[in-house]
Amino acid sequence: MNEQLPFIAETSTLPLLSSMCRVRRGENFRVHGMTVSRPMLCLILQGKGILVLNDEVHTAHTNQLFVLEKGTTIEAASRSEITECILLSINNVSLQKVRGEWTMASEPGLPFQWSTGPMPVRHEQQIVSRFEQLYTAYQGVQQEHFINIHTQLHELLQYISENRLEVNQEKVDPALERSIMYMHRHMGEGISMDHLAKIAGLTPSSYSRSFKKAKDMSPTDYLNRLRIDEAKKQLQQEHRSIKDVAESVGYGNEYYFNRKFKQAVGIAPSVYIKRDQLRIATASVLGLENHLSSLGVEAIASINGFNDQEPSESEQQRELTLQWNKLRQSRPDLIIADSYHAPYYDKLKSIAPTILLEHVQDWKQHHVRIAELVGREKQALANLKQLAFRTLDVARRLQQFFDHERVTLVEVKPPMIRLQGTINHPLSHLLYTELMLKPAQIAPPEHQWVDYPAERIPLLDTDHLFIHRLSMHPASEKLLRRMKQTSSWNRSPAVLGGNVHDISSWLTKSWTPSGRHQIMDELVHIAEQHDALSQTGLIVQF
Repeated sequence: MNEQLPFIAETSTLPLLSSMCRVRRGENFRVHGMTVSRPMLCLILQGKGILVLNDEVHTAHTNQLFVLEKGTTIEAASRSEITECILLSINNVSLQKVRGEWTMASEPGLPFQWSTGPMPVRHEQQIVSRFEQLYTAYQGVQQEHFINIHTQLHELLQYISENRLEVNQEKVDPALERSIMYMHRHMGEGISMDHLAKIAGLTPSSYSRSFKKAKDMSPTDYLNRLRIDEAKKQLQQEHRSIKDVAESVGYGNEYYFNRKFKQAVGIAPSVYIKRDQLRIATASVLGLENHLSSLGVEAIASINGFNDQEPSESEQQRELTLQWNKLRQSRPDLIIADSYHAPYYDKLKSIAPTILLEHVQDWKQHHVRIAELVGREKQALANLKQLAFRTLDVARRLQQFFDHERVTLVEVKPPMIRLQGTINHPLSHLLYTELMLKPAQIAPPEHQWVDYPAERIPLLDTDHLFIHRLSMHPASEKLLRRMKQTSSWNRSPAVLGGNVHDISSWLTKSWTPSGRHQIMDELVHIAEQHDALSQTGLIVQF
């Protein structure tokens, strides 16, 4: 059974087409800020770029559909020569029959309780075609015009509803959606899985299987997440006791609520209430302390148990001992650690409560998670928005300098030379997707990186070489000299053209907002130097 628009009954709500427009803009199209005055659907007909909705950044591309609730704030920037979209504005009308007569009133909101954000759908071309047909009808003046356009609107909305997709590309099951709406409305009450299955019209076992396939979690886990998310909102309100919050979201037992909350969030409710006042330390290879700094919080101590700078074993152990002593002496309220420090978890936990972040490819998840732990969610959104717009601007600037020239990143990492690939790493995504640089063919297309002995490095057939030396220790310098003695190095277009560039640790920096800004600073500096030397005819040898 699919969602259905209501029939005219004693009380009904009907969506009506308020307005429709087609927007076409040229290169560097930018929306600096506006507020949606009524519910809208936005369909991207051509172009790609960034769409920021209520400070949350989304990538936008051709044929993508967005839902915009009333009051949504919008910022946008295009990275295409032409950007075109259709904006469809909806006005929900409530019809009520009173004493034999119909009354009409406007109501806020969208049909089917859709919410602001991208809406993945099947059959994108069919939806584009239906939008186009409705727009043509909207512009027409034929007889029965009003009936025609609103009939087409209802058919379009119904078609979208029937072809909505979950994030995992599974088709939205309206039966499951009904059970989810019940969870939202009654989370403060006792809810049995049998009752949810009955609402969905399925047996309990079929309901559980279907739910997990669609949502990547069990119904019980989903309900717990809803309750914990609501609890987090209530805990930020003044004069709310933990006991009252627990009861209001459906946990009659305060002890059980504390356990479930800490399991989901990583800290107890009592700590969550004062999270913006906590003294935070980090244990990190990926620069978690830089995430904190970007959020306006300075780590009181930081430890890196995996120093990779080639010191002797005794030097490394001495440095690590100093870090551990400083960590203990700082007496943190909370330690945030990355997955590399899982072997140290028990030792860290003996010093202070410790949250071990899962390893993820999307560095933004770490930023948002850390922001939640220190009460800086709004700052995290602002950071991501600023970074997205700057990345778009820097991409345009780099295109002027590098044009279609090929780039390759090399790391001197004794005992091997590492060629950085084009997938599965935040740096690769930044360079080749966001900044649109062109990778050389030698960059491994199916691996994060490939290691080579210096004497067996393949021909560096690239126009620009970005080289990071792990350290200035003798082993790194010796390895670099050996690579420079090969024909693969000396026949490289980058070497012959004087386009070999020393860089800082981009691989590590690509995991944080501040680090990504620094990478772009270096790239802009390299590009400007390259352009200046090209104009003067000078060649700088590495």
